[in-house]
Amino acid sequence: MSSWDMTLRAVPGIPNITPGDDLGALIVKAVVDDGHELADGDVLVVAQKIVSKAEDRVVRLDTITPTDRAQSLADRTGRDPRLCQLYLDESRAVLEIIGRHVITLDNRGIVDTSGGVDSSNAGVFAEGWACLLPVDPDASARRIRDRIRTLTGTTVAVIISDSLGNPHREGSIGAAIGLAGIAAVEKPTPGDVDLYGNPMWGDLNRVDELAGAASALMGQSNAARPAVLVRGATYAAAEDASLRDLLVAVPDPANDADLVTE
Repeated sequence: MSSWDMTLRAVPGIPNITPGDDLGALIVKAVVDDGHELADGDVLVVAQKIVSKAEDRVVRLDTITPTDRAQSLADRTGRDPRLCQLYLDESRAVLEIIGRHVITLDNRGIVDTSGGVDSSNAGVFAEGWACLLPVDPDASARRIRDRIRTLTGTTVAVIISDSLGNPHREGSIGAAIGLAGIAAVEKPTPGDVDLYGNPMWGDLNRVDELAGAASALMGQSNAARPAVLVRGATYAAAEDASLRDLLVAVPDPANDADLVTE
């Protein structure tokens, strides 16, 4: 049954994250300090950046040596060759280059820009650091969910979100890159009909809807609100949730090397 109400709360008090930090415990503490308690069925949307930091997926650019291919990509886009090397390392293929934008099929199977590599909020001197996506965002989400269940006895869903660009639209939007406890795709319930009694067809991407809503509260710069508590959301629970169920297979282009160097 659908709910008429859903609330989202950007949880304050999440500290700056360092490698090895216990994100599940930090989120639980922040929720409690904010005067709330987690409940079964809640959804926590967690920004990729703090997950990557906790998993030590932040690198210093001065440790990166660009290859000739990375230098060619840098010459074409005007970007730092060391960043271009990370784009290539984090991607299975370059799909398209639009001006300075490098559209990639990353190692997780996500179509994104720059292989998910991002320099914002990566370190004290952003120009000297880059943040990479978690190696396995689904596993990251499961660890947070399991830790919360251990600490509180509650069963929540967890969505790892990131700001993804679309080559056919300007700007970026919050989207799911990792899941735990929530189905990537919801199927219509048998017997559901539209306003005119016609059978309902089509799958629903609930996780990106929730990630996008949470992103509006998280902010994109110095807001420091990397976790959002969603209460009252209608969703299909799934113990074996995986973002892979949401992804449409994209073939690796045969001319990937030519695209980078042309």
